[in-house]
This record gives sequence, C-alpha cells and structure tokens, in this order.
Amino acid sequence: MSNHRAMTLAMSSRLLAGAVALLLVLGTSGAVALELDPDALRAADPPPGAISDNLEFVANAPEASSAIAVNFIDDTMFVSTVTGIYSYDVADPTAPQLLGVLPMYIWENEDMDLDADRELLFISRDPRGFTTPVAPAQARLFGAVHIIDVSNPALMAQIGFVTLPGGHTSTCVSADPDDVDSCDYLWTGGPYGNTAFGPYGRPIYATDVTDPLNPVTCPEPINTGLMDDGSTGYAHDVQVDGDGVAWVSHEAGVNGYWTAGDHTDPLTGVVRTATPCEPVPYGGGSTPADATPSRFMHNSYRNVDLAIPGQPGSAGAVLMATEENLSSSCASSGRFATYDIRSSLDGSGFADPAGFRMDVLDTWTPEDAEGATGCASAHYFEDRGDGLLAYAFYGQGLRLLDVSDPADIRQVGYFRPDDASAWAGYWHDGYLYVADNGRGVDILRLDETPDDSASTDPGAMPTLTAPALSAAAAARQVARFEADA
Repeated sequence: MSNHRAMTLAMSSRLLAGAVALLLVLGTSGAVALELDPDALRAADPPPGAISDNLEFVANAPEASSAIAVNFIDDTMFVSTVTGIYSYDVADPTAPQLLGVLPMYIWENEDMDLDADRELLFISRDPRGFTTPVAPAQARLFGAVHIIDVSNPALMAQIGFVTLPGGHTSTCVSADPDDVDSCDYLWTGGPYGNTAFGPYGRPIYATDVTDPLNPVTCPEPINTGLMDDGSTGYAHDVQVDGDGVAWVSHEAGVNGYWTAGDHTDPLTGVVRTATPCEPVPYGGGSTPADATPSRFMHNSYRNVDLAIPGQPGSAGAVLMATEENLSSSCASSGRFATYDIRSSLDGSGFADPAGFRMDVLDTWTPEDAEGATGCASAHYFEDRGDGLLAYAFYGQGLRLLDVSDPADIRQVGYFRPDDASAWAGYWHDGYLYVADNGRGVDILRLDETPDDSASTDPGAMPTLTAPALSAAAAARQVARFEADA
C-alpha cells in the first residue's frame, strides 16, 4: 500500500476498489493515507432542494458517498461507509481535509461507536456483510466486530477481531459506575447468523473489550423473551444515557438496563450488582401499535435532564425513540415517538411484555412539514443536549425537531436536498453533520438568532409548517429508502 500514499482524488475510487479486492483475498486490513487538494472537498453552493432560512450549507465530503455513520475524536471525523472508514480533519468545517481511508466492504455498522480515550473505533459486521443481503440464511454463518486503532487517522489499522452470532450495530457500555462513558464492553445487536447455531432470535451480545487485542464475549445473550409471545425479537441498537442506562431498541419496544453499580432489580426487589454481562433491568417496555404501527424500534435516547412541562419531578422520565418502517406512505412510514416511562419503572415492561405498553406523549412524521415532499421513515437522531434534535428521515432529509415539550414535538429547521438519503444527523462543535448514503457528509451551520434575538433556547424557535400540497405536487412525491433491517 505504500506506493499509493500520494493518490489523487480522481484516482481514489479505482484504487480503493482494487485495495478492497486485495484485502478480501488476503483477509487483512490496511489503511491508505491520502494527500488531496482541499479545494476539491469544498462545496460552496447548497444543493438543489429545500433548506430552511436558519440553516447554512457549509461543505460536503463527497468521497464518502455511501456514508452510513459518523463519529468524532476532537477535530477528527470518522465516517463509516459501505466501502470503508474515512478520516477527516474538520478543524475548519468549511474545508474538511481527507486524512486517510481504511478500505473494506462493510455492512452495516450503523451508529458507529468509538473509544476516544484509547483511540479505538469499532466496526460491527452484519452476517450479511460476509455474503450479500440476498444470500440464503444458511450462508450467513456469523457476524463480527473489528477493533481499529485510529491513533493515527492517516494510517488506521485493525488490532482486534471477534466473531459473534449476529451483528449490525455495536455500542460501548461501561462496567464502571463512576464513569458511565467508559468503553469496557460492546453490546452488539442485529440480524442473527445461521439459525442452526443457536436457539435465540436476535438478542444483544456483550463483549469485553478491555483488552482490545483479545476481546471476550459473555456466555449468555441479553434482551431475550420480550416479544408479546415471550420469544426473542430483533434487537437492533443500543444507546447509553447520561446516567449509564443502556437502552435496547428492538422489535417490540425499548428496554433499559443498568450495566454497572448496585441497583434494585424491579423484578425481584433484590439489590444486586449490575455488569455488562448480567445487567439489571431499569425500565421501558413495549410500544403501542396505535402510535408506532410496525412496532419495530430502531434507536432511542433518554435525555436525563429533559422534563415534561408542568410536571415537577419528571426530569429523566422522557424516552425518545425511532420506529423504522420503510414506506413512503404517511400512514405507515416509521415515526418518531416520545414516551413517559414512569409507569414502567416497576419492571412491568420486562415482566409482562404482552400486556404492558409505554405511555406515549407524542409522535411526529414529515407529513405536511415545511420542506417535505411527503413521508419517509424516521432513522437516527442526536440530541444537542437541550432538546434540539438533528433527525434523519431518509429521502425527506434532516429535520431539526424541538422536544423541549416532549408532548408537543415541533419542527424548527430542515435540510432536504433533492437527492437526499439522510441516515443520521450529528452535532459537533457548533456544526451539523449529515451522513447521507448517496451524497456523503453534508456540513451545516444553524443560525439560532436570525432576528437578532439573544435566545438560543430551542423552545423559542418558531415552528415551521407548510401549506397543503397541490394535487400536482402530491403526485410527484417520491421517497428514497435503503432497507437496513
């Protein structure tokens, strides 16, 4: 690979394809360090489409054109794509500098996680990532996690690897009650491999990564038996809140677990020590079909400081979650939902998944929203910390949603290129980054005070609504989707 360190942008696609083919033959991973013209990465003009007045288009990183997920260590941005991991210097977000590429075919590695302290990045390989998404079940033998050293973003290198029965997403969870951000274990969810190798559906698998050279998987899976019939459904992803509760989004709802410290188990009333291998249930449960018709919950988050206005003591009671259902029909496409989880803290969501349903506060889709051409499924979102969400809706682009009143979700901004395929939105150092599976990474800046107001409270931002679509416009509604279930 050393002869290719000075490749140009025009040559990169051809060389990366060759590198990937070589790596597949050799079964190894190597990185490519690149020297590129910064002007080639700058996009001065916003793309055709719809963009709200309070958002400024800053730049685009087009070479990461199959972007799935983004994460950051300081001013370095890492982008997971179908063809590999890209690293960028984004100290100047108006001119992102491509630093290096680790070529490998990846499916799917949504919600890519990393350990900033140890400068490690984790790739979650779906069983379909070893074959093809259309391969028969018996050909999908296992999933896997790749552990990548990114201490030198220009020369990323794999240092660890472990196979698992499933794979799709991997999330850091802590074994230290005093440091909820510690990345001691990974919780991996996603499609199961060959069902002949195990009795479970699609649970969570926990792996000890304290020694990244020798990852060790826990003996038993997590989040089992929570479907209405007592079976184990598809556990898709995990998000950890500010208290250290790991929330598992799955086929019937969302359930949260303590992974460290001493806690009362609501199912037994006994205090026990939680570990990532043997977590203690916290709360959450099944979602009602009238709020989320498919009940396939994709990702979630609990802002521990978010309260329900007018309800003292409700801080931390709100759970936010994505239902993913890939449909352009506004009646059935996946929705964003908010819940009051207080009724679940007695363990009802674990003890009676068939009968218990979480209390819904509100739901939202892009239907009739300003800047929308119809509907598309909700996907990943990120809370800025104050209830302002950067929310991806596939072909309906990025939506800024104010949930400072979780019972009244409001759109306060949008970015919908005509060729949008937005998978996730991220806040970083005052800028917005959009992982778009066709466009690469779009970089935006939010102007929160367009009227010279001193307020940056999302609750003070105006609601953006839209007039009814004309019949001609309605006939042209198109939503783009890439199925990832």
